[in-house]
Amino acid sequence: MNSEKKYRSGLFTPGVSLLPEDFPDRLTVLKEITGLSWEGLSVCLGVDNRQMLRWRRGVAPCGGAMLSLVNLATEVPEGLGRLLDRDLVVLHRGRHGDASRVSRPYRVRR
Repeated sequence: MNSEKKYRSGLFTPGVSLLPEDFPDRLTVLKEITGLSWEGLSVCLGVDNRQMLRWRRGVAPCGGAMLSLVNLATEVPEGLGRLLDRDLVVLHRGRHGDASRVSRPYRVRR
């Protein structure tokens, strides 16, 4: 199936890569789920404390920092769903490609 057919069949949903207006709130929820301080969260993500403060004020993370944020969120139960506000199933692959841990689907509460 080519990409146009996948799009038309509903396998892919088109979207716009805009930061949600409530991103600072979502970031706060992720911080609370992890149990980290703001400084601890910035260390885990490999960003400066000042950059974390800018995100908390609504500035969009750059590509590499956003990838770090998504990677951290996948390691926390319900983290990615809370960050993206979607129902998700996260599969963690082992060294040989086997699914070593499967997170159950859940409904994100608003």
